Formats: sequence, C-alpha cells, structure tokens
Amino acid sequence: MTQLRWGLLAAGTIAAEFAAGVDESRHGVLTAVAARSADRARDFATRFEIPKAYGSYEDLLADPDVDAVYVSTPHPMHREWAIAAAEAGKHVLCEKPLTVTAADAEEVIAAARKQDVFLMEAFMYRLHPQTRRLAELVSSGAIGEVRAVDVTFSYDVEDAEVERLGDLALGGGGILDVGCYCTSLARLVAQAALGVDVVEPEEVTGMAKLSASGVDEYATGLLRLPGDILARLSCGFRLAQEDGIHVYGSRGSITVPRPAWIHALRKPVTSQIVMTPHDGAPEVIEIEASQGLFAREADHVATHIGDRQAPELTWAETLANMRTLDRWREAVGYGRPS
Repeated sequence: MTQLRWGLLAAGTIAAEFAAGVDESRHGVLTAVAARSADRARDFATRFEIPKAYGSYEDLLADPDVDAVYVSTPHPMHREWAIAAAEAGKHVLCEKPLTVTAADAEEVIAAARKQDVFLMEAFMYRLHPQTRRLAELVSSGAIGEVRAVDVTFSYDVEDAEVERLGDLALGGGGILDVGCYCTSLARLVAQAALGVDVVEPEEVTGMAKLSASGVDEYATGLLRLPGDILARLSCGFRLAQEDGIHVYGSRGSITVPRPAWIHALRKPVTSQIVMTPHDGAPEVIEIEASQGLFAREADHVATHIGDRQAPELTWAETLANMRTLDRWREAVGYGRPS
C-alpha cells in the first residue's frame, strides 16, 4: 500500500467530489490542483486546503511532489491530458469515459504501458459493495440462467448544464455522459453470469432523440451479449426516468432500485438489492458501505499502483466498453443533426 500524493487536473464539480474523497481516504493526500484560471485553482485549493495551486496543467505535471493525477476535464480533453500525465511519469485516474472513442482509448493505454504507469478509468460504482454483491449473486446462479438485463440512468439536466452536454465538440450527449454506466453494468452482469473476465455485445442497435447539433438528448440501446443475454438500456440528460437495474433469470429476478452511481450512495450509507424467486417472496438484501465511494476509489488506486491496472477495471475492460459505446452512438446517428 502506497501513500499517494494527488494532483487534480481541473477544478470542477466532480473534482470537488474526488477531492473530498481523498481527504477521507486512508492512503491519499491532496498535493496540488490546476485549472485554466489561476484564481479558480487558488479558490479550489483554499476550499480543500491543498498546498499548491497552478494556473496551467503543464505546471502541475512538472511538479515532482505529485505522484498521481486525477483527470476530470471535459471528455474530448481526456486523451490529451491522460497521455501528457503518463509521459510526465504520473499515475493516472481518468474520469469516465476514458476518451471519446475506442481508438483514442487505445492511445492512452499505449502511453501508460510505454511509461510504465498506473491507469484506471474512474467508474467508481464498480468498486461499491452493492455492485460487487450484485455480481456475486448473478455468478452464484441465485436466479438461474441469466436471460435479460434492463439498466436505466437518465435525468433532466438543469439549464446551466445544457450548453455543455448539448455541445458536440465537447463530447456531449447522454450516451457518453451516463449511458456508459449502462453498458458497463450490462456487460458486468453478462461477465458474472458466464464466468468470464470481459465480454462485448454481438449486436448493438438503438434509437435516440438527437439535438440540432447531433448529440443524443435521450437514447435507448439493445445489446445481444454472449449467451443470448439481451440488455435493454435507457439513458439521457433531457429526460427524467426512474434509475434502476433489473436482471431476469430462469428462476427469478434481481432488482437494484437505487444503483451505486446515484449521488445519495456516494456516502457510506446502506443500500438494497431485492431478489425475487419465481416461486417465493422477495428477499431484501441490505448492503453496508463503510467508506465513501470516492475515498474507496482513491484507496483502490493506491492498492493497485504496483499492478499498473486495477483488477475490476482493467484496460481490456475499458476498451470493451469504449467499443460498445462507439457502436451505440453509431446506431443512433450521433453527430448527424436531427
């Protein structure tokens, strides 16, 4: 286990959540923050008592006191700065999606491999005990042979965020913003059911409501996964839906009414999984989380620094998910204005 000195590349909302998590972690310390505005970096540093604030990302990457970098820039900038961080010899935790396309993700992974640094895509929900318990139930055969999974992550964004999420140049749209959780979770269920490390869909189809600029405001996807497991996905940033996970098997079903990615479960609270056999009453399984989700993520990176990859979020896992997102966006006509 290593005591990691963290540098934050960008000072937005998600960076603030991660910074609070590092403060609560067992094996991390906040060392520096960088923003495009020096004033913004200083304000952020004051808020979280971070010793160093930089008005450029390059200055932070040149700091010898920074061991690991958390990249939370807009999506299209992930590739550039994750590669720059690796080339500076820094370990990298990069917000999801790792990049905008699978091809870009391959370049980031190649840089991490060449520079021999740790790299992980920040799908923090994968580390939550709820997610781990769901995978255990599926792999144990608790509901028999898995046949279908439904996943929904969809919301109606506040007006202040519409400009960013609706901007094609910024990698906007629901699929990249939250649909990536849906593909990740559906694939995880199939992997647990089949007892394999990584799966990709055999078929991908979908439809979406596209904006005038060509980003998906809300979308549906249908995946045929190995083993004839069908996944139905719903996501969006302009349509409030009831988030949830439903897994259907030959002997019963599993429901996760509040998935680990929702804001309320980022704190160390109790969540639930409901398992319903075809021939019995529902069983409510309570899941205790003893650590905040971002603190858990920071400690997970520290634990696996020497491995260069995290076992639950390997580079192969990231690439499989990125390729699935590419295919879903192609299916709905992403980038072609309505």
